[in-house]
Parts: sequence; structure tokens; C-alpha cells
Amino acid sequence: MTVGEKIRTYRKMRGISQKTLGELAGGINEVTIRKYEAGDRNPKPDQLLKIANALGISINLFMDFDIETVSDVLSLVFKMDEQLDITFTGKKNKKGEYDPNSIALKFNNPAVSKKLAVWARTRDLVQKTVDSMDEFDTEEEYLVEVADMRAKADEIKQHLVDDSMIVKKGIEGIVVKIRGDYNV
Repeated sequence: MTVGEKIRTYRKMRGISQKTLGELAGGINEVTIRKYEAGDRNPKPDQLLKIANALGISINLFMDFDIETVSDVLSLVFKMDEQLDITFTGKKNKKGEYDPNSIALKFNNPAVSKKLAVWARTRDLVQKTVDSMDEFDTEEEYLVEVADMRAKADEIKQHLVDDSMIVKKGIEGIVVKIRGDYNV
């Protein structure tokens, strides 16, 4: 999904017009919002931040991250470890060393954990559909159903990340500021 498509998606989820979004974003012209959404122009970082704030979402939702290497993965995990209350779990041998195949992360935040549980269930349902080819009369019916399930999963993902709850480690533990509705 392009930046413009994401702007349109979140704007429509909020039920606001391009004009209203522009006004909420500090006076960005409605025509400019229209050009961003159409992909005719790309917003500069400061404009994108204003739009994200107006939509009540993180600017990170507009970024595409290519995670290809072990370094990419570990950089994200280490950043989360620095800023969030997460726990690493796993089986240990007699020397107290972790079995690499048993390592897991646990987010110690109920809102994050609840949303991850919804996403895990969504992934299970998509995989169940992918694995059910023999239940369809034709390959075309199967492919349509798989595409439909994947589209629904993408929609669920968009709703799950549509949350401006701030969760960050503080000196005394976790600082949680709640904005919005977190029912999924």
C-alpha cells in the first residue's frame, strides 16, 4: 500500500473529508491532500507527521520496513527491549543457557498482548483457508477464498495498528497513556 493509499484508508476510517483532514493537519490544502492520496505527490516528512497526528496514528504506519537480515530483526528487537516492557522466555539447560529454539518474547502490556492474540488467530484462519484446497470444487473458488481471507486479514491488521496508545518504559516502570478505544 502506498503512502497515499494509507492516508486515504485512515482518513476514511475516521469518516472525515479531505478538506477536514487538511484543516486538522494544520491547514494543508484539500487539493494537496487529494494529490497525496492519488499518488501525484508525496508529502514531505513534516507534512506526513502533521497528517499522522491529525489522524491520531503513528507516522510509522506510513513507513515501509524491509526486514531482510538477522541484523534487521535484531535491531528491531533490541529497540523494543530498550523502550518497552517485554520479557524473554525460553528453556534453559543445566548451565543456565537458553535453548535457541525455545526463545519467545512476551509483551507485558495487556493492550498489546490482546491485539497480538487477535492477529495470531487471524493468521491461523488464513492458514486454515490456504490448507483447505481440497474442500473446494474448483481451483478458482479456492483462489478467490484465499484472496478474500488475505484481504480480510489486511483489514484486521489496519484496525489493529489504528491505536495511538503510548507504551514506553519509564524510569519507574511503564508509562501508559491511553487515547482512544482499544476494543478489537
